[in-house]
Amino acid sequence: MTRRNSGPVSRIDEQTYSLNIDAHDRETLNSLLDQLRDVLMNDSNSDVARRLFPAAYHQDEQHEQEYQRLMRNELLSSRLASLSLTSSMLERDHSAGQANLTSDELDAFMRSINSLRLILGTLLDVDEDEFEDEIEENDPGYGQYQLYLYLGWLLDWIVRAQTEGN
Repeated sequence: MTRRNSGPVSRIDEQTYSLNIDAHDRETLNSLLDQLRDVLMNDSNSDVARRLFPAAYHQDEQHEQEYQRLMRNELLSSRLASLSLTSSMLERDHSAGQANLTSDELDAFMRSINSLRLILGTLLDVDEDEFEDEIEENDPGYGQYQLYLYLGWLLDWIVRAQTEGN
């Protein structure tokens, strides 16, 4: 048994991971996943969702339209499948404060968390070149910023667990 770190995600063995997130955080994440699912189902062409469907051909509109026509539904289906798997995993019994996940469940969890973070980054207008390191507590976007940081922290632990022992 490998369990070396004490974060929210750790590797148990080659195909099994431990998730240790309290019930309130799981409920909050599930609520956010429901909102993301709603955006994907009803408004996936909105500016808010643009980072979830990135352009492949920035310089060639005709190729870009063809790419989106061929790939968008597949990408949408993949994102929705990850959300469903993640929601069911978060709703599962987390006795003793933790749950064991398969590598597929952890991958779906990572994709879902990343999608949430991309949406928040869009709402916060995160730009790799100009994003402020901190937002003041009285800023209207402070709560979203804190959630953005939490999701980034969670993603970091997921990647650490996946690469542990490699």
